[in-house]
Amino acid sequence: MTEMKVEDILGQLKRPEKSVPLCLRADLQAEFDELERKLRAAQQAPDSDSLAGSGSVARQIAQDIEALRAKMRKHIVDIRLRALTRKEWSDLIKRHPPRKGHSDDVNVNGETFGIAALAECAQSPKMTEAQAGELVDAMTHGQWETLYNAVLSLNAGSVDVPFSVAASVLVGDMPRS
Repeated sequence: MTEMKVEDILGQLKRPEKSVPLCLRADLQAEFDELERKLRAAQQAPDSDSLAGSGSVARQIAQDIEALRAKMRKHIVDIRLRALTRKEWSDLIKRHPPRKGHSDDVNVNGETFGIAALAECAQSPKMTEAQAGELVDAMTHGQWETLYNAVLSLNAGSVDVPFSVAASVLVGDMPRS
């Protein structure tokens, strides 16, 4: 058995990446919610089991929901992120120090750091800080939180070999207790 050298590790080391889906047609959520309400009402109707009754109405609403979900899926883009090196991350933090008098700034400038981090980590699409700022300003707060949390977890989290219960069940490789 040959002893591994640091050069061997450096030659193989890849930084973690993550894909974050972003729905460009989040406005369709209201339509989806309305269809869900109509479906529940149709399923609760007294004659929902009869073919001539609301059962067929419920089936049509369910089909409308699935069509809407397909439409929404067509408007999802993935933002591909890659973690920075430890030095790149610490340098980025140093370039965005907390502002004096802003108690919500914890270790970094809360106004500028996230956008700069997104621009640095974005692999697809590549973006400048100005473009990242425009993108973030066009998102909802919830969409930004999801994306920013992905940036933070890539750079501040650890990486282990992931485990998938669903995949293990399908291939018969469930760990035994």
